[in-house]
Amino acid sequence: MSIVSPCINVCVSDPETDLCYGCSRTTKEIKEWSKYSDQEQLEVIRISRSRMDGWQQKSFDKAYKEKVETGTSPIKKQKLQD
Repeated sequence: MSIVSPCINVCVSDPETDLCYGCSRTTKEIKEWSKYSDQEQLEVIRISRSRMDGWQQKSFDKAYKEKVETGTSPIKKQKLQD
């Protein structure tokens, strides 16, 4: 099983929390993603989603679902069109 990266192409980390504004992963979780097992990757997604709430979680869920289904996040699609 291949787990799709939770990166939705909003790649900016908050300097105080070290959490990405798009996926809520830490810099370490982002750097180590490809080294994690499928189970570890699923756990990182679960933990990062638990760091979100409200509109951020809704936006992430929508963008990640589209990325899983199509292979590209809506933000990346928009950037490629511009």
